[in-house]
Amino acid sequence: METGRIENKIYRKKTLEKYEKKCLLLGVSHPVSVYNFLNTWILSSLGLFLLFILLDYENFLSIVVILGLYIYLFPKVYLDYRIEKRRVRLEKEAIAFFEILMLSLESGSNLFDALTITTKNCKGELSLEFEKVLEDVSYGKGLGESLRAVKTRMPSTAVANVILNLRQSNVYGNSVIDILRKQVGYIREMRVLEVKERINKMPIRVSVASVLLFVPILLLLVMGPVIIQFLVS
Repeated sequence: METGRIENKIYRKKTLEKYEKKCLLLGVSHPVSVYNFLNTWILSSLGLFLLFILLDYENFLSIVVILGLYIYLFPKVYLDYRIEKRRVRLEKEAIAFFEILMLSLESGSNLFDALTITTKNCKGELSLEFEKVLEDVSYGKGLGESLRAVKTRMPSTAVANVILNLRQSNVYGNSVIDILRKQVGYIREMRVLEVKERINKMPIRVSVASVLLFVPILLLLVMGPVIIQFLVS
């Protein structure tokens, strides 16, 4: 949080800390300030309320329900949905990224050089995060501190654990190759399980779609002649 901002007096400290953590999870590719998020949330809710007043909308209960839904859903759509989509993308990219990193480490490169090689050969959000790490190091920040910062921007627990091990390897000088291999295998298994879970949910979705689409048509076909006869008579 930034010091000296008026928002620090308007919003509770716990609220700022809670949503600052979530804003960080959007990463360096889509940075969002916690102040901009909270201000947008409050002002857009107020704007929606004023719109109802200008339209002379008299159903007070509907206004309360719509505003309540908007206030409840805004952070879920603006933050939670985007964070979850980013988690999936990061875990998808992590397999290839960390495999290249392992090969670079096995060839004898140190962690900094291995990360440099890997970011040059991989594209995506995970690569952008580590490019930010390398950029911070080039400006004088420690590699361990930069890795700790990138860990706070990871919505995926699996990827965050890999970064934690990289940081510990940088601090204590122990080999991280075997641990990387196991964690990449774990991420791969997680991806397979997620795909299987989606496949298992498909029959349920198809069944619901079938009920919603075909049952009305069948009812119309069955009841159509009766309705026509009734109208004619």
